[in-house]
Amino acid sequence: MRSFIQLKGGRAQEVKGEVVREQPLVVHVNGKKFITLLCSPLKLDCLVVGYLWLEKVIGSLDDIRRLEVSEVDGRADVTLMREVELPTERILTSGCGGGITFRIDPRLFPRIRSALKVRPQQLSDRMRELFAAGVNYRASRGIHGAALADGDRLLIVAEDVGRHNAVDKVKGEALLKEVPTTDRILLSTGRISSEMLLKAVRMGVPLIASRTSPTEMAVSLAEQLGVTIVGYVRSDSLNLYAGDAVDVSLL
Repeated sequence: MRSFIQLKGGRAQEVKGEVVREQPLVVHVNGKKFITLLCSPLKLDCLVVGYLWLEKVIGSLDDIRRLEVSEVDGRADVTLMREVELPTERILTSGCGGGITFRIDPRLFPRIRSALKVRPQQLSDRMRELFAAGVNYRASRGIHGAALADGDRLLIVAEDVGRHNAVDKVKGEALLKEVPTTDRILLSTGRISSEMLLKAVRMGVPLIASRTSPTEMAVSLAEQLGVTIVGYVRSDSLNLYAGDAVDVSLL
C-alpha cells in the first residue's frame, strides 16, 4: 500500500491504495546474461519458461536442467541440457515498457490449421471471467491480464505490467502444468500487436481476442497465418478483423 494525493470532486485528500509492482528480472542462460525483463513479480518461473520457449531458446521443459528464480535478487538462472546459441538480433516491441523479442519474421511460423468454432457469447463470457480473475487488476487497475481458454472455461490466467509478459506467463504455466495450447483461445486485456499475434501462432492458438484493438500489422499477419483476431469484446458486441473461428451469424 502507498499513500498518494487523490483529487476528486474538486477536493484533494491523502488516500492509501495499491500501486502495481514492477521490477527488472535478469535472465542468465548457461551462466551468460541473456536479457533483462521488466515485469511484475508474479509467476516469475512461468515468465522465464514461457519467454524462452516462445523465443525458441528451448523446445520443451526437457531442455531445462535447472531453473532458479530469486524475486529478491531480481535474477533467474537457467541451466540447459546442452549449449545453445542465444539469439542476438533484438527487436524493440510496441509493448508497455519497451518489450524485446528476437523473432518477428512470419516466414518462421507455419500457418494455423484448426476447426475451432466459438459463439460470440462464449468470448464475452470468457473475457468477463478474465477480468473477474484479475486480483491485481482490481487492486491497482495498472496491470494487464491474459488467459488461455477453451469455449467453456478459462484454463490459465496470468497478470503482468506488460501484456507480452502476461502471455509469456500463460505459455510458461501451460508447459509446467502440461496444458496444451493448440486449438485454444488466447485472451488479452491489452492491444494485439504483431508480436502478440506471433506469440499466439507459436503457441498453436487459432483465435486471439482482446478487450481493446489490434494493430494493422497484426491483422495482416492474422490473415496470412490463418488466425482469427477479435477486438473490443463486450457483453453484446465485438469486432472481427480476420478469420472465421467466430460465428458472427449468431450476433
